[in-house]
Amino acid sequence: MTYITASDGVRLFLSEEGPREAPTILFAHEFGGDWRTWDAQVTRFAGEYRCLRYCARGFDPSEVPLEVSSYGQARATADLRDIAEALDIDCFHLVGCSMGSYTALMFALEEQQRIKTLTLIGCSSGPRGEEERRRYRAALHAERDLLASRGGDGAVEWFASDPAYRRLAIKAPDRWRDYLDRLQCQSVHGAMRTLETLHWRRDSLFEQQTQLRRLKVPTLVLHGSEDHELVRPTADLLAESLSCVRCLAVPDAGHLVHIEEPELFNSELAQHLRSS
Repeated sequence: MTYITASDGVRLFLSEEGPREAPTILFAHEFGGDWRTWDAQVTRFAGEYRCLRYCARGFDPSEVPLEVSSYGQARATADLRDIAEALDIDCFHLVGCSMGSYTALMFALEEQQRIKTLTLIGCSSGPRGEEERRRYRAALHAERDLLASRGGDGAVEWFASDPAYRRLAIKAPDRWRDYLDRLQCQSVHGAMRTLETLHWRRDSLFEQQTQLRRLKVPTLVLHGSEDHELVRPTADLLAESLSCVRCLAVPDAGHLVHIEEPELFNSELAQHLRSS
């Protein structure tokens, strides 16, 4: 475990497991998680791959900048690039969930020559049109207000009431309890800054179809059948737009497919990694 310094001076936590000479997988976590969200994947793949997982800025133990200007999608994408360059990785497999999947996709659109395969879990476009934008931002407002008033307890309350996580709580209560315990201890300031910038300003992928069609990287898109509102339409868009894509909707599953159904996900990921 170590830290790298991003190009703007912010320190990012990084965990590395597996042989250094092996092909590299870089994992980017979701808003509610951190580097430990990928435990089941590292356990499965670290014997044959170099597994790198990092914490996004604002998520402990990475640095939590105070300034709003230190956050946002462009900065998150640059952080991923800074990690790859700090470790001198020319070409790698890239796996992201939710917030991390959008960042992974943005990075792939900018530097697809560096990506062997791309895997996106629960990837969601930004909203389309005024009505979608109103609902999307109203939810962000409500989540931010809960964080501001109740801190980590508010974060747990928000996630525990979200139907996209209902199946995980039923199928794997121990994993769900661990997830909420980690969530409760995360930085409230970092979470609020991330909501106010990266999430609030998320662009619609439906307005980026020309760029999406240029992406030639082998891509695996997964989501649960009970995932968030914008995830299924985003998966359909990616299926239509990308030239080399395989999409999988996991029945009776929610947002965190890699935690909820780790054996299924690991099997699909192993097949995808071998396809490159």
